Amino acid sequence: LSPQTLITLQAQVSAVHLSAPIVAYCHDILVFTRRSSRFAYGLSPRAGLGLLRAARAWALLAGRDYCLPEDVQVVLPACLPHRLTDSGDGAGEVHEDIADYILAGVPVA
Repeated sequence: LSPQTLITLQAQVSAVHLSAPIVAYCHDILVFTRRSSRFAYGLSPRAGLGLLRAARAWALLAGRDYCLPEDVQVVLPACLPHRLTDSGDGAGEVHEDIADYILAGVPVA
């Protein structure tokens, strides 16, 4: 991958459309983690921006110029667990089911 190709791909990812409902869905995910007693700290706005960037990249790889809720869902397990810490007995650990827990708790509107 050449530097120019990388720059071109980054520009293409930035051009992938994010509708208001997709942004709201991502926001709901952040709010869910902040309100959940499972986590010591919730996700930051920067985590949300990273999630949206990854979802856009996934949509581009799928050949689309728009993002779907499924794009957010598929990248969530790779983007967020390292940013969360359990607040319970396993303090400091994040369990493998974290993505399933979040996705089950945040419906797609």
